[in-house]
Amino acid sequence: MHILVVSGTFHPEPGGPPTYLRNLLPELQARGHEITVVTYTDLPNSFCDTTSYGYPVWRVTRQQSIPKRLIAFTRWVRQHGKAADVMFISDYGLPAAIANLRLGLPSVIKNVSDFTWEFATRRQLIPAGMTIDDFQTAKLPLRVRLLRGLQRWYTNAATLVLAPSHYSASLPIGWGIPKEKTRVVYNAIDQAHFEGLPSVESLREALGLGSGPQLVGIARLTPWKHFDLIIDAFQQMLQTLPTAHLTIVGDGPSRADLEAYIAKTDAQNVTLVGAVPHAAVARYLTATDLYVQFSTYEGLPHTVIEAMLAQTPCVVSNIGGNPEVVEHEETGLLVPALDADALAAALERMLTDAELRQHCIQNATQQLDKFSWGTLVSRTEAVLKEAVTLQS
Repeated sequence: MHILVVSGTFHPEPGGPPTYLRNLLPELQARGHEITVVTYTDLPNSFCDTTSYGYPVWRVTRQQSIPKRLIAFTRWVRQHGKAADVMFISDYGLPAAIANLRLGLPSVIKNVSDFTWEFATRRQLIPAGMTIDDFQTAKLPLRVRLLRGLQRWYTNAATLVLAPSHYSASLPIGWGIPKEKTRVVYNAIDQAHFEGLPSVESLREALGLGSGPQLVGIARLTPWKHFDLIIDAFQQMLQTLPTAHLTIVGDGPSRADLEAYIAKTDAQNVTLVGAVPHAAVARYLTATDLYVQFSTYEGLPHTVIEAMLAQTPCVVSNIGGNPEVVEHEETGLLVPALDADALAAALERMLTDAELRQHCIQNATQQLDKFSWGTLVSRTEAVLKEAVTLQS
């Protein structure tokens, strides 16, 4: 098959979707499929990269007005879709759906979140702190309802809707997308980054980590990741574990706010290192004693699975797709979202209870097969082929 991949973000930009596509597409190529990508760039001009990936990547510049870049993006999708057998849309469905009105291609859209909620959060169109789950049933302003209708249209325009968890699949079903159009393929991890790493002691020295208990949080810095609450909980925990240290890895729109919060609260033993290459994520996870994640939205978190592969126990919020990965007190600890006191207690418990730590590490390691890359690639390929069959 010739697969046209349509994505709002792509390597080397940070985040789960670019990492997912960067690892998936060569695997599909190796199975004999031809790949073309249409995406965006922050560089000042649009261009085609034909040498970096082994397949063409057409990039539309974001440095133009939204209407102009949508028109340009749609035009390129339509142009390159003429040679394609199927369209694979990575959570950026509007221009793809518009272009496909003329192309009529079978299409699969991967839905990992709720774009309308993210947009309304960024533009402050809804109350600050409204979670994605509360948003699904809230009374929304007219502008947001119109955007929800548009989202429903372009999602339903796809032949099939692919989700990384049953929770993620429940979101479009709640918008009115027929359940029979949804398919679930769990996120997976690239184990190669975890092979042949130096010892924990060597990694800690190389990364500048101390000898006390080490905690790490890794994510794109957005408001719903709630690193401010992680810092609050960590400061509580320092009262009993004063040599502990928290390292935050990542970048994003909330970085300046997070830096200001660290300075304002005079948070102790906290380091914000910013973005790192994806291969370095494995080094941080292997070198640390505990992975912490306290988001109010997760489709299916790559970093939690990666932490399990690194044999690092996890404490995560009990929301979204997290309970599909972490079983409380069996493979990690689940904590009520937004409850910093409960998080502080869970962090301390996991760091001080050696028997619980070992129990969770052993059980988590045994369930990693369902998050393997081979499984993800095979099932994703099968969904793309199914879409072609359904529309033939």
